[in-house]
Amino acid sequence: MTTPPPPPKPRRSARPPESGWELGAGGLGKVAWGVLAVLLVALGILLLASGYLGYGAIILILAAAAAVNLL
Repeated sequence: MTTPPPPPKPRRSARPPESGWELGAGGLGKVAWGVLAVLLVALGILLLASGYLGYGAIILILAAAAAVNLL
């Protein structure tokens, strides 16, 4: 004799929280995004100078993405 399967769990709603998202462009302050962008630019330049072209380019792209949050 087999036991019946347990009832399904209730699903949560798929809407965003009413107080806003916790992270993202509005979650971190502009100072934090600025510091992150500057650190990534410095790391990207250091990697490019060391000969790591692919890694340096990716880090510079990430720096640009972080800098977008400053606009």
